[in-house]
Amino acid sequence: MRKTGIAFLLALSVAVLTPLSSLTVKLGSMFPEGTEWDNSLKRVAAEWEDITGGEVRMRIYSSGVADDEYDMVRKVRLGQLDACTLTSVGLKAIVPNTFVMSLPGMLKSQEELEIVIDQFAPKFESDFVREGFRVLVWSNNGWANFYAKNPATTPDLLRKEKLSVSKGDFELAESFKALDFNVIPISMNEVMVGLQSGMASAFLAPPITAATFQWFSVATHLIDFPVVPVIGGLVISERTWKRIPARYHASLKASIEGVAKDFGSNAARLNAESLKVMIQNGLIIEELSEEIKDEWYELLIQGHSLVVGEGKWIDIAVYEELIFALNEIR
Repeated sequence: MRKTGIAFLLALSVAVLTPLSSLTVKLGSMFPEGTEWDNSLKRVAAEWEDITGGEVRMRIYSSGVADDEYDMVRKVRLGQLDACTLTSVGLKAIVPNTFVMSLPGMLKSQEELEIVIDQFAPKFESDFVREGFRVLVWSNNGWANFYAKNPATTPDLLRKEKLSVSKGDFELAESFKALDFNVIPISMNEVMVGLQSGMASAFLAPPITAATFQWFSVATHLIDFPVVPVIGGLVISERTWKRIPARYHASLKASIEGVAKDFGSNAARLNAESLKVMIQNGLIIEELSEEIKDEWYELLIQGHSLVVGEGKWIDIAVYEELIFALNEIR
């Protein structure tokens, strides 16, 4: 009886210390393994496991192992992934109206970008829930510029280049095509091959991306004009979120938000450092006059009509709401 009693107590202690059930959240990410961005996600994974006492773990598939953003969204819908980090490309695959925040030439300053992330982006969160997703955090990662093999400072000069656009980013590709740019759809993992082979001669990206993937070593001219803000987010399937005990939701979301805040504060530093390194390795900054900047803004804003309106990707009411909000700031 004594041995039986001891065995019972041991079994009871194991049951108390071991979670009754555990959930592994499979997260897809395009961030290269070992980068500061990837390490931040690993920090989230460690915090989630600590917060839940091991009930919720996170397995990260870095470097695009889970395919591009459209594929990651599809895999979340199918249950093959539970969550993923997305840029505006992936976010608009779920809720097309979010693309309004990333329309070329729409936003003009870092101040506007920060206000849009804090006050406008959350308006879309109920739309994501209706689509079976939940946005755990929005992120602000700086701005994307054009890079080209030649000093393509004006719209007419860039039209002579072969502009690489993400293969899944149909809206952006169609917008640039309608503005008479020579668009070449290429997946992110194939941009370098495209540049080296001559299939492409220009691309649109923030400094951190251009430096990380070494694309700047081929397209050596950066056009000093902020084309689009780099807005992103981390989303999880509503199905998976509901499987996580509600008592952990606030703490898990706070963990993600804390890392995203660091992400945002680090973005400017990392982009600046990336720019410095690229300049040291041959990147040429092509500065623009105010007249040429105005020419770019005028052209890009003309392109908005191609994606805004009835039967198009962005509802006119959403577009006008953002325009009104921006006019209040300016």
